[in-house]
Amino acid sequence: MRSLFVKIFSSFILIIVLVAAAVVVLTYFRDQEFPPLAQQSFARQALAEYGRKAINTYEKRGEGGVDAFSRQIFNRSGIRLLLFDRAGIPLTHKRVPPLLQRLVQRALRSGEVVLPRRGPRNGLAGKVVGSSGESYFIAIRLPGHPPPPRLLEGITRGFLGWHLLLLLTVTATICFILARSLTAPISRLRRATREFAGGDLSVRIGTQVKGKNELVGLAHDFDEMAGKIEGLVDAQKILLRDISHELRSPLARLRIALELARQQESSATQQKSLNRIELEAERMNSMIGQLLDLTRLESGSIERPRQKINLSELLATVIADANFEAKTCGCQVVYNGPDQVDYSAIPDLLLRALENVIRNAVKYTADNSVVSVDLSESAAEVKIVIADQGEGVPAEALDKLFDPFYRVADARDRNSGGTGIGLAIAQRAIKFHGGTIRARNQSSAGLAVEIILPVC
Repeated sequence: MRSLFVKIFSSFILIIVLVAAAVVVLTYFRDQEFPPLAQQSFARQALAEYGRKAINTYEKRGEGGVDAFSRQIFNRSGIRLLLFDRAGIPLTHKRVPPLLQRLVQRALRSGEVVLPRRGPRNGLAGKVVGSSGESYFIAIRLPGHPPPPRLLEGITRGFLGWHLLLLLTVTATICFILARSLTAPISRLRRATREFAGGDLSVRIGTQVKGKNELVGLAHDFDEMAGKIEGLVDAQKILLRDISHELRSPLARLRIALELARQQESSATQQKSLNRIELEAERMNSMIGQLLDLTRLESGSIERPRQKINLSELLATVIADANFEAKTCGCQVVYNGPDQVDYSAIPDLLLRALENVIRNAVKYTADNSVVSVDLSESAAEVKIVIADQGEGVPAEALDKLFDPFYRVADARDRNSGGTGIGLAIAQRAIKFHGGTIRARNQSSAGLAVEIILPVC
């Protein structure tokens, strides 16, 4: 598999070579379009100069001398020259090319220097007067396109030689640096991806890629993705550890109660052990049910339709149950809000969320205190605030309260039978309804949990 660096570098070099070749070829063919204006003036001067020499040679040595003179010029410069008398009759023993014969006839009629009307304009003919006063006609044909060896020879000379080689060398170096700068971040990202796939979740490359281009953004996106995946994996590990720990405690108590039931002969004492076994089994069943609820909420697999409910009545039901539990510590749950707030929700799911938050507030509020439940609505949202009068939580723990199995005080939660899943279920249920939930410490005392539900 060819590397991206080789592809980019080869593409740059190929483009440069093609452009250079096109410039050379176009320049060459442009130079072959004879005669440009400057070369026309030169051609007329050459016609007069070669004509006088050819006439002098003919008047001294005849047609053979003219042929020898013409052959000499052709061997030296590639120019074909023919001499005609004043009537247009060729003064040579060689075959006369039709093009030159036609040019001479036109010059005979016009009395001017003439060029071909069509095709390559590399021939011309005109009238020349010799030193004896006699008039003659001279026709010359300049060399056409040089053969390939001469073209190659021209490319390797002058500017198209060492200068072109130097230009290609400098350009290739720049292309190498540019291709390397483009592919180096990708290579680092590839190595980081392999390390990440190999289990090193702490790998980051944002500090290794400099600049302000798309590759830098890609590197930062990789770091963000890696951080989130590392957090998810760590959370999964913690979740598995907490689940195993939470299940291990009731299982141990079950084994102890079962062993005691086997050893005791009295039916009363056995009944106590059996009651304990039933209690621990119920706790495990409740925990597993909560875990299943949490899994369904996180996967979004709940597909029940929403129903229009009176949120005030739903809160009243939850508050009534919470007040029954709050009597044991002399507490009271108080509702503050309108009697009718219509809302579209999944009733049992929203009930579970509110119940978990309110029961949590009752559990941690101070003895003989009040837990307030405030409900308000606007055109865009419904707001519920549950506030207790407990000790609150440390500021650094506020964002972690809704993580599964997170506890501010492990010992107190375990003694009260809490598993640390209730608030996590509440958060997922509120989020499932498109809302938000957050906790904050009150300025006076206690913790306030604020739930905001959007109005559909």
